[in-house]
Amino acid sequence: MSPTVAQWQLATEMRKLRGDRKLADVARAVRVNVSTVSRWETPGVEGVVPGPGSLERLLEYYELKPEVIQRFLGMRKEARSSGWWQSNGVAEDYGTYIGLESAAQRLRTYEPVLIPGLLQTEGYVRALFKGTMPSALPEAVDAGVRVRLSRQEAWSANGARLWAIVSEATIRTTVGGPKVMAEQVRHLIRAAERPNVTLQVLPFEAGAHAALEIGNFTLLTLDELTVLVTVTDNTSLFWDDQGSVGRHEEVFERLLADAWRPTQTISFLEGATRALEKE
Repeated sequence: MSPTVAQWQLATEMRKLRGDRKLADVARAVRVNVSTVSRWETPGVEGVVPGPGSLERLLEYYELKPEVIQRFLGMRKEARSSGWWQSNGVAEDYGTYIGLESAAQRLRTYEPVLIPGLLQTEGYVRALFKGTMPSALPEAVDAGVRVRLSRQEAWSANGARLWAIVSEATIRTTVGGPKVMAEQVRHLIRAAERPNVTLQVLPFEAGAHAALEIGNFTLLTLDELTVLVTVTDNTSLFWDDQGSVGRHEEVFERLLADAWRPTQTISFLEGATRALEKE
């Protein structure tokens, strides 16, 4: 279990354990602030992993059996461990995303502008970073590329199912010039041949589709948990409530209906590659 997933599970289970008890009553019983208990129960970047002593007091207050307390303490230890991304200067919200992504069994993503990160070539990533961060030092670009490629390696090792829907604009936008983009599109064709990858292009002709006002989003499924990830102002936001997840699952299903079928997508990508190679 990755530290991110362990923290998410720990926070979620602690919230369930509290049940109908008031935060103030629990905080008083374990001698901490109300805000501290609230953050213990918050998954993701806003959450905090409790210390071992505080966690034991909390679980004893909930009158759990010793073997159950030990299970929670083990989960806490995993949540406090370091993932590979934590030694790479990765922002906290991005690190949370990487942790969830690396543990997911199924990924569903919609991208209106960019090739999904797991399917990007090194040339595309470098051109993207240089274009979006023109003042970044070369070593910062190199570090960002390494993290992106490491994400891809983790996904390949995991073998998680990826279903990606990308707008036609992601293919028409020539990131890095025709040569780099032709290599990227060829890479997409090869990726789409993998048994755990389904790729569909949403054509311009789809018009006012279901995600037009939503933007990019990803649904990560881990066992019984599905987390929705959206990005606002370059910051990842995480949602696991059924309302938000369900709405985006419905949007994804509607996008599937509007997108080209996988065979049509491959034909389009092959044509795009030929056009780029002529430039």
